[in-house]
Amino acid sequence: MDISTFIPLSTYYSYLKRFVISPTTMGTIAPSSRWLCYEMLDKLNWQQDLQVAELGAGTGVITQQILKRMSVNSSLDVFEIEPSFATELDKINDNRLKVYTASAEKLNSHYNMIISGLPFLSIPKKTGLRVLKRVHNELLKTQGCFVLFQYTTRYEKTLSRYFHLEKKLVIRNVPPAWVYYCTPKNKIG
Repeated sequence: MDISTFIPLSTYYSYLKRFVISPTTMGTIAPSSRWLCYEMLDKLNWQQDLQVAELGAGTGVITQQILKRMSVNSSLDVFEIEPSFATELDKINDNRLKVYTASAEKLNSHYNMIISGLPFLSIPKKTGLRVLKRVHNELLKTQGCFVLFQYTTRYEKTLSRYFHLEKKLVIRNVPPAWVYYCTPKNKIG
């Protein structure tokens, strides 16, 4: 595990500022910790060429870790609706990365992996359900996986309607977070 990743102080400031302005779209006051990144990404198989999506990428803490693990022929589509965060993501110089300033509801490709930092309990319920249905449908076509984190288990029941779940608590994060490894159910129940 490479936990030497340094997160600049300005990134913490950006999160705190956005949280104060719009707590319902942020969900947290700090970027993901290196331990959370490790838990989300290191269980996944990066040995093949993949089409990956990241939802709610923030300033790119997890994005950078995905790019480090991906093969040269893989691609990463990032969805981030916060303009200041999208600007930060646009500064990442990697031709495998495409940044979309659009809602995750706009997923329109067949992904092998979808990684999410969306605060599902903070966004409107209908929006969250549309995102989950879209994620389910895109992943079902590739037999892919969905990895996300949440700060509570309260969204678990909704997730389990669409996905088979495996979860792990990451204490070394602010706040502590649950990581969910999800594979799509064949039928939505």
